[in-house]
Amino acid sequence: MNVPSVWHDPVVAEIHATRERLAEQYHNDLVTYSKAAEDRCRALGLTMVEDQERIAKMASPSLEVPRPG
Repeated sequence: MNVPSVWHDPVVAEIHATRERLAEQYHNDLVTYSKAAEDRCRALGLTMVEDQERIAKMASPSLEVPRPG
């Protein structure tokens, strides 16, 4: 009979370890983690989707606002 072997991928293991570390750091509070992640992205100069939608609403109809994707 074939016995399945345990497969270990170091990248997957690192992802799981990071997830566990972040869950502990933010006390399993997904809202708090999400807010911190958004704040970090904005601090790095990234534009959030909500920001792009707000810019598009404020832009004049003749002004094209580039959309990602």
